[in-house]
Amino acid sequence: MATTDPLFQVTGLASGIDWGTMIDKVMEQERKITDIWTAEKEKLEFKKDLYDEFSANFKTLRSSLTSLKLSSTYLAKSAEMTNLGSSLDPSSVLSITATPDAEIARYDIEVLQLAQAHSVASARIDDPTKTMADLIQDFTSGSFTIGTGDNIATIQVTSSDTLSSLASKINSAKTSEGESIGVTAKILDNRLILTSNSTGEANAIKVTDTNDILGAIQIWDGSTFTNTLKTAQDAKLKIDGLEVQRSGNEISDLINGLTFNLKGTGHVVADVVLDAEKAVNAISDFVEAYNNAIDWINIRVSEEPIEDPTEDYQKRIGMLRGDPLLWQTKSRLRAIISDPIATSGAFKMLSQIGITTESTDYGKSGKLVFDADKFMEAMTTNSNDVSSLMTTVITKLDNFIGDTVDNVPVTVGSTVVTKGRLASEVNYLNDRINAIDKRIADFENRLAIKEKGLIEQYSQMETILSQLSQQASWLSGIVSQLGSVGKSS
Repeated sequence: MATTDPLFQVTGLASGIDWGTMIDKVMEQERKITDIWTAEKEKLEFKKDLYDEFSANFKTLRSSLTSLKLSSTYLAKSAEMTNLGSSLDPSSVLSITATPDAEIARYDIEVLQLAQAHSVASARIDDPTKTMADLIQDFTSGSFTIGTGDNIATIQVTSSDTLSSLASKINSAKTSEGESIGVTAKILDNRLILTSNSTGEANAIKVTDTNDILGAIQIWDGSTFTNTLKTAQDAKLKIDGLEVQRSGNEISDLINGLTFNLKGTGHVVADVVLDAEKAVNAISDFVEAYNNAIDWINIRVSEEPIEDPTEDYQKRIGMLRGDPLLWQTKSRLRAIISDPIATSGAFKMLSQIGITTESTDYGKSGKLVFDADKFMEAMTTNSNDVSSLMTTVITKLDNFIGDTVDNVPVTVGSTVVTKGRLASEVNYLNDRINAIDKRIADFENRLAIKEKGLIEQYSQMETILSQLSQQASWLSGIVSQLGSVGKSS
């Protein structure tokens, strides 16, 4: 390509030759080799794009393994309840949360009483701005104690305190150790309302009032509360005829692995059963992700390249045909899925619990089929052995996928290398792409030097031709003058 810099333009005025076009053609011919390098670079970049697709598919597959690696997925329990003697929804009586540790069993549960928090109210004060001096004759200052359990605080009261300021002092009160007293105060309908923060008899509100401050607002008569809105009471229930009592409505210390959340009185039967739905859904998601990944491999390793492709997507087709990384990945996946596991359990192969290879075309595709009924049968027979088999296989699968697609730098001796076969392949492709870029850049630099040399060379030739032309013109003039002199003689 001829330069447009005026210093290097070759006019061709003397020679009549278009040196610029000639130089352009020379440089164009020289640059043809870079077309080959650019095409090679494009292929490498397309291959990288396909490896990115490969990685995305297998990362999706790997994410589907998360819950399947946990034994709790296969040992999950749930409680199914039936209301006795009522058409009410049993969930209005209680809910039960089961952990994998819960035993499969049936329980007769009767909720007799819910736990509730103690709550009391004062008399209505017509004028809420009245102070303690207005309510108690000759009152200047005093105190009372309030709290729950062992958490008691002393409230200091002055003659200017009102219902509202009493409530504020109670809400900010702390024990001598800095603990909460477990009581909340609020004003409702010009009344002071005191409520325990916790349910149960042990959390009843306690007061002492030697200065009759609480008596003045008619919430306490010296021995009892005058207006109890809710009594402090424990939850009471019978389980298989045994009556038990707890301070709260959420109870987790009665039966191992079960938490009861009491909601109302009633009588239900609860069956703790194996909850295989979580495992079935997780396996279904895994099989779908696995088959998508295998489908992608099957297509890429077998598709024929398109002759004379014009679009980028067409150029990618056939790029990974016969790719060894893909073949080896598929082969290893199939081995992990189908090989028996060394275990003392009843199940040693996934096919025994309903996960098999597709039978079409003798299983060449490598895709999986999930028989949920067979899986449920195996879970009912021995969920622990199902859990042992699945977690072992899935962990192997997860480790293999990690070894394939992870991109983690690790130090080997004094060298940092990339863990992950795919990452290594991509790094190799990047190295080749960078090498081509450098080759092209170096070549362009050499071409620029050559182009500059041609321009200088042809410029010198043009200068010489111009000088020769001027000399020829001068000689022609001399000859012409000499001829004229000879004729005149």
